[in-house]
Amino acid sequence: MLKKYFALIITTIALFTIGHAQTGSGGIKGKVLDQETGEALPFVNVVVEQKGRIVTGASTDFDGKFFIKPLAAGTYDIKVKFVGYAPLQKSGVIVNSDKITFADMSMKSSAVEMDVYEVVSYKVPLISKDNTSSGSTIGGEDMDKMATRSVAGIAEQVGGVVSADDGNSSLNFRGARSDANYYFIDGIKVRASANSLPQAAIEQVSVTTGGIPAQYGDVTGGVISITTKGAASSYGGSVEYVTSGFRNRETQKVIGLDPYAYNLVEFSAYGPILWKKDSAKKKESPILGFFLSGNFNYVADPRPSHVGYWKAKDGVRDELIDDPLRYNPSGDGTTHNGEFLRMNEIENVRTKPNAQQYNSSIQGKFDINTSKNTNLTIGGNLTYNNNKPT
Repeated sequence: MLKKYFALIITTIALFTIGHAQTGSGGIKGKVLDQETGEALPFVNVVVEQKGRIVTGASTDFDGKFFIKPLAAGTYDIKVKFVGYAPLQKSGVIVNSDKITFADMSMKSSAVEMDVYEVVSYKVPLISKDNTSSGSTIGGEDMDKMATRSVAGIAEQVGGVVSADDGNSSLNFRGARSDANYYFIDGIKVRASANSLPQAAIEQVSVTTGGIPAQYGDVTGGVISITTKGAASSYGGSVEYVTSGFRNRETQKVIGLDPYAYNLVEFSAYGPILWKKDSAKKKESPILGFFLSGNFNYVADPRPSHVGYWKAKDGVRDELIDDPLRYNPSGDGTTHNGEFLRMNEIENVRTKPNAQQYNSSIQGKFDINTSKNTNLTIGGNLTYNNNKPT
């Protein structure tokens, strides 16, 4: 019975993933030409790869045109191969969410069969032919250069998006309310703002402020579509640690660059699990891969003040706990002893007591090559927060 329930859950997740594959995905459209004559080349084999892993493929039609979709937002390599021509690869082709990338290919004629691809780099056009909406798309390389790590901080870099300076990460698109925004992760709508996602898991963030595509529905605010990274044909990973100091739990003293004790640990790992093998038992291409990332964050005071905070000294605080009340001098009942503290009994501290925050998040994904032209992705996100109101 347990196996039946497990199979039902996996099937439901798979169908839900397939049903939402069209949302938040893009495509590549192009034409393959003869470099010398400029004539179109029909029936050319076109393969799309990502991190050395074959994602999908197609063939050109009679006019030498091809259109490959849907593709998750990210960076791809396009390989074309045809009899009588030298193989060609266009690397670094950027696919944005809900947009079409145009990538034409020009092949050189060759009388010798070669297995070595001539590599050319993709150049991002100044004007996008498929741009029908306003907003911006920010890739992983650009995010690494930013001072912010959260999705909200990334979205604030786009014109027309503002955030109140109150620490709640709520975004306003062109004056609309923050609850009118839609958030999508890998094409699936989520209720949260997705700010807890590890930066190492994000491949691309697409922010749409106007001209919302029809597939998103009736949106009165803006759309933030997040594409997470996927598996690769080789093993790899990263570990990052950021700190500004360490806090002693007993003395509550911080040793470091500042008294706020900001600490962040982030990791990522990816690679293949199962391979497709040829008749000689040699590995050809991965059929199952994984990507795992996570982070843990601790901060003693997430919203510090430059003037500090006033509190009773530790000894005085203990006395107030033991003896909190006194007779009212006016003769009317009792009053709090804390109202009679003097300047020598209080002190100014840089951080608020008992305001520490613990946040952690884990993002996982499995990529399954179900066939030559289809790919199934199953993934999820787990978040834990232990925050105290400040």
